[in-house]
Amino acid sequence: MKSFINYLAESKQTWKFRVKTIHELTDEQCDRIEKHLMKYDSKGLGAVKKTILQSTPKDFPSHKGYEVFMYEFETNLPVSGYQVKTEIQNMLGLQDGVFKVRGEHEQDIDMLEESSEYDMEKNDSKLNDSDYSEADKVKTDDYYGDNYNTSFVQELLKLRKEKEKDNE
Repeated sequence: MKSFINYLAESKQTWKFRVKTIHELTDEQCDRIEKHLMKYDSKGLGAVKKTILQSTPKDFPSHKGYEVFMYEFETNLPVSGYQVKTEIQNMLGLQDGVFKVRGEHEQDIDMLEESSEYDMEKNDSKLNDSDYSEADKVKTDDYYGDNYNTSFVQELLKLRKEKEKDNE
């Protein structure tokens, strides 16, 4: 049987993140980010990667005609991408919309919106169907109306007669 220390060593987990920005970070900014990420037991930022010039970058739709610069890092402590983003953004004094941090373990909100729009187009809401085409066909005469009332009264009279016979 394994000892607890061996079990913990095998279950060590790391969280991978990707930083995206539309402006290339200076060496000084990268050093500040690396120092800040030390509190999450990070190994530092990876080398910069950049995309080709895009008319509308996916993560930055309000910025037209920019290249996107990407940096990757890993942490040994769990943290959310939003938390890291706000901390770094405040530390560097960057404005909203020019800096994004997303973890591999986090879902892409844009992808969720696209898939939900696709699902809505594919499967229309049942509330939009005014004919209730998926509903079971029901004979309305069995549940209300004159025929139902007369049969109900006849049933009550029949039960009353049976009860009178039992009492005699």
